[in-house]
Amino acid sequence: MYQEGDKVINSNGVACVIDRIERMKMPHSKIRKNYYVMHDIQKSDNVYYIPQENEENMRSPMTKAEAEGLIDNIPQVDPIDVKFDRFRDEAYRKCMKEATPEVLVAMLKYFVARKKKRQRVGKSLSAIDEKYMRISSRNLFSELSCSMDISVEEAENLVYGNFS
Repeated sequence: MYQEGDKVINSNGVACVIDRIERMKMPHSKIRKNYYVMHDIQKSDNVYYIPQENEENMRSPMTKAEAEGLIDNIPQVDPIDVKFDRFRDEAYRKCMKEATPEVLVAMLKYFVARKKKRQRVGKSLSAIDEKYMRISSRNLFSELSCSMDISVEEAENLVYGNFS
C-alpha cells in the first residue's frame, strides 16, 4: 500500500507523486472507493485518480542505482524486433503494456534506427511511430528524472548519449 508523498509509476507509465488518498464516488460509479489522487511529476496540472484496489497496476520507480545501471547498459540493449510493418502498432502496444525501462530503451533504439533509415530515403516517421516514440520517451525520461533526481532534459541526454 502506498502512502501520501510516495513516488509511483502509474498504470500509464507516468511518474507521479501521491498527493492524498481520498474516499470518493466517481461519476461513472455507484459506490464510494478509496482513490490515490496523484499528479504527474513533469506536469503537475495532470491529476490522476487510481482506485486503491488497482494498485497492482502501479509500481515504485527504479532506484538511483537501478537507473544508473540501466544507463550504463544502454549500449548492450537490442532494439525491439518488429517482423512485419503491418503489425507495428500491435508490437508497440504489446511493448507499452510491459513498459519496463529496459523495454522503453529498446523501443527508443528501434525508433531512432528507423528514423535514420527512413531519412536516408527522404521519408519521415509515420504518425504511429511518432506517437509511440513520444510516449515511450516521455515515460522513460520521466522515470529516470524521478529516480536520479535530475531534469527530464538531463535524463534525455544521458539516454541518447549512450546510444551506439
